[in-house]
Amino acid sequence: MINTVLRLEFEHVFPDEEEQDILFYLKKISSFTLLNIIGFSNTNPQPNFDNFASNLEVREDIIQRVIRFSRENDIREKPRLVSREASLRLAEIILSNRDELIEKNSNDDRDSDEINLFKAFLIINKQVNSKQNLTASEDNLEKLVDMSIAMMFSTSDIGIYENNDLEFGKLIYATITRFEYLIEFLQSNEEYEYLVTDLYSYFAQENLEEVSKQMKYLFGKLLELKVKNGFKFQVDDEDSLSFLNSLASNEIIEDEDFTNLRNYPIYKLDDKTYSIIDFFFVIDKFYKSVKFILKESFHKHHNLPAKDRTFFEFFNTQFSEEFLMKRVLDEIFNKPYFIKKAVIDNQDNEPDYYVRHNNRIFLIENKDILIAKNIKSSGDIEKINAVLKSKFLEVNNKPIGAGQLITSINQIVENDFKFDEYVNTKKNLTVYPILLISDRIFEILGINYRLNQWYLEKVIEKLGDKYNPNFIKSLTIIDIDTLIYWTPHLKKKDTNLREIIDDHLKQMNTRKKINHPDLEEGKIIANKNLTKQIAPISSRFSEYKFPMELLVEKFKDVITE
Repeated sequence: MINTVLRLEFEHVFPDEEEQDILFYLKKISSFTLLNIIGFSNTNPQPNFDNFASNLEVREDIIQRVIRFSRENDIREKPRLVSREASLRLAEIILSNRDELIEKNSNDDRDSDEINLFKAFLIINKQVNSKQNLTASEDNLEKLVDMSIAMMFSTSDIGIYENNDLEFGKLIYATITRFEYLIEFLQSNEEYEYLVTDLYSYFAQENLEEVSKQMKYLFGKLLELKVKNGFKFQVDDEDSLSFLNSLASNEIIEDEDFTNLRNYPIYKLDDKTYSIIDFFFVIDKFYKSVKFILKESFHKHHNLPAKDRTFFEFFNTQFSEEFLMKRVLDEIFNKPYFIKKAVIDNQDNEPDYYVRHNNRIFLIENKDILIAKNIKSSGDIEKINAVLKSKFLEVNNKPIGAGQLITSINQIVENDFKFDEYVNTKKNLTVYPILLISDRIFEILGINYRLNQWYLEKVIEKLGDKYNPNFIKSLTIIDIDTLIYWTPHLKKKDTNLREIIDDHLKQMNTRKKINHPDLEEGKIIANKNLTKQIAPISSRFSEYKFPMELLVEKFKDVITE
């Protein structure tokens, strides 16, 4: 359920006190406390206003202030002080002012530390709240979708859910799998040797196999820390120290999308002690960040300007689509009776992946795209909607993503599909259009629903009276990590994927009516139902039990007796 919980701001708690710049409060905090707050975003649960201060007198004063504010402003939900985004922002500010806040700091007063840290969080919350530019909507569901996307888009890749243990384990397994495929791809062609060399050199290792081993050691440590609810660890091995040092930096600059923290997600406390700034940033270093390491190598090798798009065209087509996507989907659709698209040279409007079983068709477009950080972190629903349309529907009247799926659907309906002659002899084929995405930021509440509404408008306009929702299904959006994670289940039985999609589409397209005598209780039920309706497919299959032996298998080459 979407909880529009109020993030407490300075004026909410200290209305009679003049608010200062955040550094004013951070300078009063000891370096010991500041260093220990780095990585704090990884712990769960995060403290709130009513248990933040250890001094009972200070704690009670804060509680009474918040109660007074809530009563005066009719705030019914318990307000929040600390969020993962606020903790990350605080860590970034501390590290970007390291010399002043850490090196030249002699403060040592625990009570003073806590109240000044409390006030620092309040100031950050005001900045976070100001980014949520929500506009009114005539329809409650549309407003809920707007709110969800605007609130969650900027932080969707640092753990969509507050208790993110399952999401975290899934991401580790999928990232290792992706990285293994990337190594296989880079080693498949001698022309990529320079990319291989630059990649393992970046991580201060002798080859990619060593990078993979060090990555798995680190991921194993993350799993251990996750269980213990910690974020600091020590290392003695020289190769591991070199590897970890490549992930750490003393030079951090504040950025609206935590760019520097993503590049350097580990902080070096001393020669052998490290703090994880953010678990999810560490994992993403081995896919999202690797893409940019390879981009720099590619540009240097080909002497290309910084804004040239050649690398992304190469990577998105040669690896994401023709290698990664194909390997994953071929493992799922591995039976000989599955009909794949015919290979035709120089043919326009070719679907990225096509598979048919009898009269059911899965039509898939792969999208490995980037969203500009100023849009991603804006909290502006109008800007986000505009970029979603340009990335997934059409740009300059040219269909892309869902638009390309509509083109293929129209060809199938008109019996003019060049990639499977069988469908040109049949009517009433069932088509499942799927957008396969590489970035999990699109697996948040509302994205699939919103894109499906745009897709339905276009496909109905295109097909006219030939559109039949019983045969032309709604749009499904699924990320590659979810497919990798579900693969053991999906390849067991032909109908497994279809059943998950059918259930997802049924829930997405069904609006439940609420008739409850208690208005407030009715609102809560309605919110739960609407939230369920706009949920991503990745959250539908909650009963799935991932075979943990497959995760253990990933670590077999680094597990010591």
